[in-house]
Amino acid sequence: MKRAVDPYLTILHTVAETVSRSLDVDEVLRTALDALTHVTGHEISSLHLVSEDGLRLLLQGDRGLSPRLREVNRRLPMGEGLIGRVAATGETLRLENVAGEPDLFPPARAAVRMDQIRGFVCVPIRSRGRILGTLSLGRQTTEGFDDREVALVQATADQIGIALDNARLYSETRRQLEELRRTQTQLIHAEKLSAVGELASGVAHEINNPLTTILGQAHLVLADAELKPALRERLQIIAAETSRAARIVQNLLMFARHYPPERRPCSLADLVRRVLELKAFQLQQDAIRVETDLAPCPPVYADENQLQQVLLNLVQNAHQAMARHPRDRQLTVRVRPAGDRAVIEVLDTGPGMASEVLPRIFDPFFTTKPPGDGSGLGLSVSYGIMSEHGGRLRAENRPGGGAAFTIELPFGTPAD
Repeated sequence: MKRAVDPYLTILHTVAETVSRSLDVDEVLRTALDALTHVTGHEISSLHLVSEDGLRLLLQGDRGLSPRLREVNRRLPMGEGLIGRVAATGETLRLENVAGEPDLFPPARAAVRMDQIRGFVCVPIRSRGRILGTLSLGRQTTEGFDDREVALVQATADQIGIALDNARLYSETRRQLEELRRTQTQLIHAEKLSAVGELASGVAHEINNPLTTILGQAHLVLADAELKPALRERLQIIAAETSRAARIVQNLLMFARHYPPERRPCSLADLVRRVLELKAFQLQQDAIRVETDLAPCPPVYADENQLQQVLLNLVQNAHQAMARHPRDRQLTVRVRPAGDRAVIEVLDTGPGMASEVLPRIFDPFFTTKPPGDGSGLGLSVSYGIMSEHGGRLRAENRPGGGAAFTIELPFGTPAD
């Protein structure tokens, strides 16, 4: 004779099988709620999860709730009412007549009576010692929940806890893998930049030699006292432009070489001039006017190459922001003393930064640029360099539009 299958075991098997094959939490919750409401055919069920701030319980799914009761259950305060108490204490609750219970959540009392809910059981959903939410079952008959039925709800809640934890672990693993991929991409990018830097260094050396020859020959011809004025004027232009090209090459060499960190007194005004000379052609190509206000300022004790990296990154970001923006384009760089600190301001007339972007602007890998235009590391690295120098790097929107980045660096010499 064939033995009848225990319906409770069937329910547990259905839920466990779903948990084992699916990382879709919504599917697990739907399966569990559907299965539980078929215990006798007179059940209603609800499932709440604790909000991120831990202050509320949020309804994630239900079966059989009337619209009025569903609305009441949508958000429940932690520790208040029957369900809130189970979530706060972690203790299972079983009642024969829930409508007459004094601790029933007051807004729910009228709806419970109208829906004629009598028997009630609520169990906590746990994972790794934490309470994640609650699973509740109500009955509209006079028959209460027996021990086996309570055990069934508890076992189902345990399966839901496993499903939630599996989903969390899967999500965390996906996030870490994505971060590893980004890191790998950045390492490849860094290797390419290093190769480009080496190439630029070699090319700069090759360019420097003929520039030196041109400049020397121009000065020799200019030394001729009988040179005609018109020719002298043109030779002076050649000499001046050759000198400017030589300075750009020297700046490029300084930026491309790998120097060990070395702090010494640095002139911020000279640093600004070098960076703007490096960017001059690109800024001119995009019709960006450059204004400088370089007030007399004592030197700061810092690594010159790291400061140049920070300033070049800020100017580059301002350039890119304005190049994609149709309004009047002006880059302003200011240097001034402020008490015991030097201040550098890099101001642009671009679109500025969205309110949700500002708090994350210095986070590693965070970028608002299109794919391929930015690594999301420039501002993060710059922020770290400033911190190492005992300074600060701030970002804000300008009242009239555009972005403002402010560097603050202490004056002084290294501590003895």
